[in-house]
Amino acid sequence: MKRVFISAYGCEPNKGSEPGVGWNWALEIAKKNKVTVLTRKNNKRSIDDYLTHFPHSNLEFLYYDLPNGITRLKKGQKRIQLYYTIWQVGAYRFAKKVFENQKYDIVFAVTFGNMWLPTLMYKLPAEFIWGPLGGGEGVNLHLWNRLTKKQLVFEIVRAINKKFPITNPWFFEACRHAKTLIIRTEDSLNCIPLKYREKCKMMIETGVSEADCARVARIGIEKGTDFTISGRLVGLKFVDIGIRAMKKVVVKYPKAVLTIVGSGECEQSLKVLVSDLDLNNNVVFTGTLTQEASIQKIKSCKAFIMTSAKEGGAWVLFEAMMAKKPIICMDTSGMHEIVDTKAGIKIPVQDYDTMVNRFADAMLFVLNHPEEASQMGKNGYQLVTNHWHWEMKGTFFEKIIND
Repeated sequence: MKRVFISAYGCEPNKGSEPGVGWNWALEIAKKNKVTVLTRKNNKRSIDDYLTHFPHSNLEFLYYDLPNGITRLKKGQKRIQLYYTIWQVGAYRFAKKVFENQKYDIVFAVTFGNMWLPTLMYKLPAEFIWGPLGGGEGVNLHLWNRLTKKQLVFEIVRAINKKFPITNPWFFEACRHAKTLIIRTEDSLNCIPLKYREKCKMMIETGVSEADCARVARIGIEKGTDFTISGRLVGLKFVDIGIRAMKKVVVKYPKAVLTIVGSGECEQSLKVLVSDLDLNNNVVFTGTLTQEASIQKIKSCKAFIMTSAKEGGAWVLFEAMMAKKPIICMDTSGMHEIVDTKAGIKIPVQDYDTMVNRFADAMLFVLNHPEEASQMGKNGYQLVTNHWHWEMKGTFFEKIIND
């Protein structure tokens, strides 16, 4: 049994995204190791409540936050990357004092899992593990002509970071000091300098639990939709590809329905597109729904559509697979890693018009071959429960530290 110090900016029980990543990796590692987690103070209440009901002798938490004046810089998700960068400096100084009184075998920096945001935990006197790292997932060049100016700037900065990490000047040092770099996707692996590739292990950051599967199974099914898209309605999600594909689908299936769950800056323009294409009877917008209602829409469809051009370990994919739905997605970034060819239809990224046609073809395949589509959904369920279970993260980490 080793002593593991985990830096997890995001870490909360019963949450998705970064907080869920930090929490579940810590929980799994603590099954066989003594674990100390350093996280933000605003996570303390939910963690204390969990440990009151489910005490864990191998798991302890330390809390650090920046002074209130700096904390006010961050409002929700605004300026969160700047705040995180400053937090890392203070968190390292805090951790350094902890290490003066306690020896640890391993330091694991788990969230934020973005290689273009810094961690200074590699400076601590212990073996350093960093990841699961994303940040290399970008929009394919074929689709750059469809990006807004702001989105294009982000993609250009990402491309520059691969050669000169301007947003994380400590990147090369962290790679050099690491015993192991855990990488989410092949896109991110390609950002690691060749001389450090031998340190890399591949593992997506998110996972599912038995409780997740049971919760999805309990949710009911309603009729009325053939396809579901769920997520933020922003440009990088390319929901318009799914809408334009529906225009081709309804030629053969006039009553086919696409349900779009979510809201965002593109919602109004997408509704205008639906009207312009005369698809008001075929495309339904629900707005933002509760997680349970969103899963209900997914469970009610024949296939889940993921038109996003880049993702890490997108939780909604796991929800669709737990719901036994075949996936239609772009064959890139997190979708490439998570979706097996037996569990869905992955479309190689090409130019915009070709993507519209290929998504339409895949949607028609699902409607024309319902038994094969159903089997894809079953295959996806087996994949997510056997390969992407949270317990696999603990086994994976044990293998790393014992090699």
